[in-house]
Amino acid sequence: MPFAVPTLPAFSFSNWGNAGVSRNLTPVQAGGTSRIGGNLYALPPAGVEATFTAWGFRAGTAPRATTSLAITAMGFGTTQRGYAETFGGYARAYGDVAVTVEEFEPLKPVHSGLAHPPDGGEEHAEIARPPTATLGSVVFKRSVTSAPTIIINQETTAIGYQFHIGDGASHLTALVMPITPGNAYRCWIVCRQHCICQAVSGPAGAGSNIAFDFGPVFFAFA
Repeated sequence: MPFAVPTLPAFSFSNWGNAGVSRNLTPVQAGGTSRIGGNLYALPPAGVEATFTAWGFRAGTAPRATTSLAITAMGFGTTQRGYAETFGGYARAYGDVAVTVEEFEPLKPVHSGLAHPPDGGEEHAEIARPPTATLGSVVFKRSVTSAPTIIINQETTAIGYQFHIGDGASHLTALVMPITPGNAYRCWIVCRQHCICQAVSGPAGAGSNIAFDFGPVFFAFA
């Protein structure tokens, strides 16, 4: 059964108002352990912060006669903390992990059927599909994401306070998807987080802090 240590880090973020991150979002690794996640906050008077962090790897080309691809990542949240507090406003903190798979279809070169077409005639073409491909000779076809494994989900309106600490809790995220033999696949273990604060009508605040560690990822074509 094949296992892969991811080699492709990725992250992105967007924010508005009084919101941000207090930890570098760049995914890190230590040996065979990969880490994703960030420490987000949203504060008065209003703010929104959303982040995406991920580690990915190339699963390669689906062999002939295979019909599915299975990916499983088992990890634990070294840090899993969220809060949402309000006194007349609105606050929300969220964070999850999931598997995303990108599918790439091999380019289809045109091979001439006639070396020298006759005058006034049409040149015939034959489409050939290579049996294998690398990401440098393919075109993106689709992206499939598993159901989220929710780690933080706090929300409060008007008057309320919610706090979550789940440091060390383990989580399994997995995906089984139909595939096409000959197509190439790239897999990602992703962490999606956001914080929202609307404190114009009263104090509020939100935070989502996740450091999710996972080992080598299992994947298999079947």
